[in-house]
Amino acid sequence: MARDSVLVMNAGKKTFLAVLLLVLALSAAVYFVFVAKAPRKALLDKMADKVDLQAKGVHYTQVGSSGMKWEITADSASYRKQEDLALFEKIKARAVMRDGRVFMMSGDRGRLNTASKDLNLEGNVLLISESGDSFQTERLNYSDALKRIETDQPVVMKTRNIRVNGVGMVFALKEEKVAILSQVRAKSLPQ
Repeated sequence: MARDSVLVMNAGKKTFLAVLLLVLALSAAVYFVFVAKAPRKALLDKMADKVDLQAKGVHYTQVGSSGMKWEITADSASYRKQEDLALFEKIKARAVMRDGRVFMMSGDRGRLNTASKDLNLEGNVLLISESGDSFQTERLNYSDALKRIETDQPVVMKTRNIRVNGVGMVFALKEEKVAILSQVRAKSLPQ
């Protein structure tokens, strides 16, 4: 009889240990599936409140009422519908004017107001006209209403014959006039 009670007791201990291990394993699984992922879900919920659309490898085309056409490619983009705002990373923009002139712009980041058609570029900004003239700066703003490109940052303008350094620039697209606003230094380039 004593031997039978030892076997029952050993079997009871084994069952208890098995149940305990099963409960611990289930607890760990529940923790990792539901609790550990909660911060990631909370982050996605916050992002979803602000971003209506997010994509990688973007190609975007828009034609404005003035007849100007934007062709934008970017590594990634997000769109905030309530703000009429498209945000781009590693952006390249091709602006085709109504008269057929083409301007290429690129930067690390870009913001396009989809209602006003204004575009802001930041970080390693480069603007190239179809004639090959180029402008380098850290920030550039395009106003669709004024058809004007501006910056208050240091800028380097290069043409075939001249290099101009300065601070601040206004490029009136309709009039095809460029003004470097201050600290202007020009240098003739060898031909």
